[in-house]
Amino acid sequence: MRGVALARELAVLAAEASLAAPADQVPDAHRGLDDGEGPRAARWADLRARVAGLEHAREGVWPRFHHLTGSRAAAWLATCCTAAELHPEAAAAFSILAEDERLHLVTPAAFARLATTALRLDYVDAVLEATTGAAVRLGVVERVDGGRTWPTSHLGLRLGHAELAALDGRSAIATSLVVRREPPATHPCLDERTIAGALAVLAERGVLALRAASSRAARQLALELARARGRDAAIIEVDGELPPLRELLRLRDVLLVLDVSRAEPGPELDRLLATLGDESEVVALIGRRTETELPALDVAALDPAAYRAVWTEVAGATHAEHLGRRFRVTLDEARAAGRDAARRATARGATTAGLDELVAAVCARGARRMGPAVSTLTTHVRLSDLVVPPAIRGQLDDIVGWYRAGERGRAALGERGRGGLGWGLTCLFSGPPGTGKTFAAQCLAAELGLNLYRIDLAQVVSKYIGETEKALARVFAEAEAGHGVLLFDEADALFGKRTEVKDAHDRYANVEVGYLLQRLEDFEGVGILTTNLRNNLDAAFVRRLRFVLEFPMPDAPWRRQLWEQSIPRNRAPELDLAPFVERFRLAGGLIHNIGVAAAHLAAAGDGVVTTSILVRATYRELEKSALPRSRAEFGPLAAWLEGVAS
Repeated sequence: MRGVALARELAVLAAEASLAAPADQVPDAHRGLDDGEGPRAARWADLRARVAGLEHAREGVWPRFHHLTGSRAAAWLATCCTAAELHPEAAAAFSILAEDERLHLVTPAAFARLATTALRLDYVDAVLEATTGAAVRLGVVERVDGGRTWPTSHLGLRLGHAELAALDGRSAIATSLVVRREPPATHPCLDERTIAGALAVLAERGVLALRAASSRAARQLALELARARGRDAAIIEVDGELPPLRELLRLRDVLLVLDVSRAEPGPELDRLLATLGDESEVVALIGRRTETELPALDVAALDPAAYRAVWTEVAGATHAEHLGRRFRVTLDEARAAGRDAARRATARGATTAGLDELVAAVCARGARRMGPAVSTLTTHVRLSDLVVPPAIRGQLDDIVGWYRAGERGRAALGERGRGGLGWGLTCLFSGPPGTGKTFAAQCLAAELGLNLYRIDLAQVVSKYIGETEKALARVFAEAEAGHGVLLFDEADALFGKRTEVKDAHDRYANVEVGYLLQRLEDFEGVGILTTNLRNNLDAAFVRRLRFVLEFPMPDAPWRRQLWEQSIPRNRAPELDLAPFVERFRLAGGLIHNIGVAAAHLAAAGDGVVTTSILVRATYRELEKSALPRSRAEFGPLAAWLEGVAS
């Protein structure tokens, strides 16, 4: 660390000059420690030349401090504080300069005496820099003791060594902030007039709030503003408290993008943004219902052309059409997926990532962002594995066709096709338990090449007023990127009929249902809701659905197919499935469970599924489900119940 070593030499030489001064003379602080003609003149000249050389360097501690503070004097103050902490001789030298042997750190007065001589700073300016300057305001150095006056107080380096090492000379980002740094795009992804208008508003006060239904549209516009300014964008997502002002002020040579769309900052947000705008430009992404007195713009949803432009920047024109049609992500998200895809390609020995790697990377990153209220179901089943009546299968095929031709359909209809609803594809699967509703959702997601996200009602439905709305808002926003299908099992728990208002909780419960209905209207993704009790659903909710499928109990031919598909192929020659099909009118879910149990029972023996094993597995499933299981129910199969039935 050349800067620290040089600061140590400066401090030692300044201490020597201070000790050599006549004891009966009062030194003139404004003249410094040497008049330029004394015995140390040559050493001062050499050190000043080395200071000038260091200040032109691009790497090292001093350039990092200079980049961090934006001030030459502040950078040297921080460098001197570092030298005093790392080198005992520097600490001793500063105690001599302070004329107090009890002080072993830099004081404003000691720094000013050194800076006047070595750096050619004005004494008063140097004292002010060490008391109220950029290094103090930004928290790079801090006052260690509180009992002395400012000019004689200890100053210590506030940044830890690990944090200092994290400053790479290009990015002065404090480690206590989680910051994503995005370089400018090569070409604009949004309309140039939109960008120019936002730039004009930003220039008014150095601050701009972007309000949008989805933070993605606002974030993409912020990235476009950074590109137009020729800067990187430093993106900070805020879920709770606002980050400290001093750490935000450390971000230099970037467009600060503060995403507070999921927070409730209140009036303090305006104060923070106004202060930041006085120092540098800042863009805030706020919720669509957030009020602010600062310059603000409402941002429209991104159109398909914008998504294609995003993917052209990341994946080239070859894959941009397909990816832009499937995934509605911003430039920073697409870049992150591109990096993941490149690593996947490297792992398999390829030089470039293909379409499959890019799709897998987007889906994997999307699953990690869904939060604790969502579980991702991994499945490899397809619609060909689903046993349902032809009418149901036809509707499922229509859903696949609707999804794949969605953009062409929207283009043909124009805005009049919305009819007050969003462009999303929402479906209801209803029917008795075990008839294949959830399995159909798994098959459908796999057919579309998307993740399947099951909403955990225990995580979403909160006893605290308003928490359900917040949890679902994040789920909907993430799912709209297009990387997954939302599955609401037992949807009547969330979308049930609104209740009679008897108290405040009833009133707010109705508000939550109303919010869900409204959010469903705006939803741009794919959603599947399952219920065993369709009549319990709110009629206003059902009206908002694109498809409603009623899964019936299977009849004999479909039960035969379900038994054949569920029972392992390694069967005893005498095993006849006909009596099981005819005597037990079971749903597909129960038949599947019987097949799983039979496979394990057979595996414990010779691996062959016999009539005895299948009877045993069937009896246990009926017992577990509290269904009739008498010998009369089993008829001719009752001969194998010995030792099974109680």
